[in-house]
Amino acid sequence: RVAPLTRRRHEVQLSAEAVAKEARKGYGMLLIGLGRGVTAKGGFSRRLNEVAGAFNGSLCLVLKPTGAGRHMPRLGPQSGRILVPVNGTSVARRGAELALAIATVTGAPVKMLYVARVGRDEPRDTVSHRRREAVLKDIVALADRYGVEIETAIRSRAAAADAIARQAGRSVALIVMGVARRPGDELIFGETTSGVLQHCPCPVLLISDSRQPRDDEDREAGRSISG
Repeated sequence: RVAPLTRRRHEVQLSAEAVAKEARKGYGMLLIGLGRGVTAKGGFSRRLNEVAGAFNGSLCLVLKPTGAGRHMPRLGPQSGRILVPVNGTSVARRGAELALAIATVTGAPVKMLYVARVGRDEPRDTVSHRRREAVLKDIVALADRYGVEIETAIRSRAAAADAIARQAGRSVALIVMGVARRPGDELIFGETTSGVLQHCPCPVLLISDSRQPRDDEDREAGRSISG
């Protein structure tokens, strides 16, 4: 049995206070799409910081970097690809799941890009390389469950943001990234996310976990794709 869908429309002035008041009702995720939400340096506008900061749960941010043009892309079988950076963390996998759900509805092609910088002298037959292959194998299995064919690639000789930006310039319509939200009042996802928002020429969709307690910061900072 399908549960009935309830639709409610509320006309309120968007503010941190309004979001905090509504969040007390028990929402699990806040979806935000704001024009001019990203600065030229890949940071977030004051308004976006204030609104997102009023919500402790998961965030889904639809963003247009300053170089992304005026319009959001129309995704479809003949559109540009959805690019999804992954690195084996749970937050990155969540981003992959969201991208696959979007592809299921739109038919847009998907490319999963494993990004993890390693030393130039590291041989390709190391445990690290086998781990990268295992991560992509898991993502392919996930895509099979969604019924979506995907392309995969590994980029490990450059900083993650640079690798993502280069791929974004190759017929990519949308980047979907799972990121870890850092503790504190300011909205921060790490250097990789800032670099992507600063340099990529297409819209970016970020999905984050809930705000972490400060004592969890050190454990997660080194594992997130956003750092």
